[in-house]
Amino acid sequence: MLYSAFIFFLTGLILGSFLNSLAYGLYYKLPLWRRSFCPKCKKIIKIKDLMPLLSFIFLGGKCRFCKGKISWQYFVVELATGLVFILFFVKYGALNLFLWRDLFFALILIFLFVFDLKYYLILDKIVLPALILAIIISLASGLGFLNLIIGILIGALFFGLQHIISKGSWVGEGDIKLGALIGAMLGWPLVILALALAYIIGGAVAVFLLVSARKKFGDILPMGTFLTAAAIIVLLWGEDILRIFGM
Repeated sequence: MLYSAFIFFLTGLILGSFLNSLAYGLYYKLPLWRRSFCPKCKKIIKIKDLMPLLSFIFLGGKCRFCKGKISWQYFVVELATGLVFILFFVKYGALNLFLWRDLFFALILIFLFVFDLKYYLILDKIVLPALILAIIISLASGLGFLNLIIGILIGALFFGLQHIISKGSWVGEGDIKLGALIGAMLGWPLVILALALAYIIGGAVAVFLLVSARKKFGDILPMGTFLTAAAIIVLLWGEDILRIFGM
């Protein structure tokens, strides 16, 4: 059990590192298969400095060559992905097919979380293929067709109506597509829980940022980060939450 959990954690760390690199590469339109380099001095990073978590710690969060600061994003995303992998492993066990479905969904959601948080963008080239795959995987894993369609419609219409009413000032078109993706992953009624949880998380974060003077009224917050975080929570514990409230 402990050995398997460690393997899942290590796999999560490695994939978290890949998601960091993928997000940077897609934003700056770099080749997918490239050597990692320092964004400040442009020198190629040595293989020994590419160990998830450990390299950041040993290097003190700085580039070996130019001593420029390495963003905490890399450490946090690697650690978070590793922990998410362990949580899903604990939930399902290694031989459950639902484990691999939810891990795949989680990787997509973590990537979208990182990209929207850092660049305030939800990429069509990621979310649209992911939507098609989510539909196929959800149907193949036993989610009813009607529950799937209702989930997609609720997720898309929830943000689509806000987009129309506000003329795009509340949410962007990317949020509509992300809502559809979340609906395809969760289906009905879990998509409702994810939407509610996203706004609870978003509200709490907004209050903290306002109180701490890090944001002011009118500043934009990336809705996709709250929705993807909520979706991962619902994938992990959504059914338990619904049972608690008798739903």
